Amino acid sequence: MAMHKLNQAKEACLICGQENVEGIHICNQLICDSCQKRIVETDVTDWKYKFYMNKLAKLRIGQKGRVMETAVIHAGSGGEAGKS
Repeated sequence: MAMHKLNQAKEACLICGQENVEGIHICNQLICDSCQKRIVETDVTDWKYKFYMNKLAKLRIGQKGRVMETAVIHAGSGGEAGKS
């Protein structure tokens, strides 16, 4: 198993840009475990939430390597931000 990880090409995290093998892939793009955890734990009223949503808006949704469209995510829309 360790040898398999050594042979994997490193990818840059979509959020932080760090090269990381560990993480999740969404639309063939890596989000490292550290960023994933920070995104999940960030409150929608925190300024970092908008930062993460802007980064996630760069996700390219494609099919077989072709870019079909870009996902558009609006920070605060439909979430808890508008609730009091």
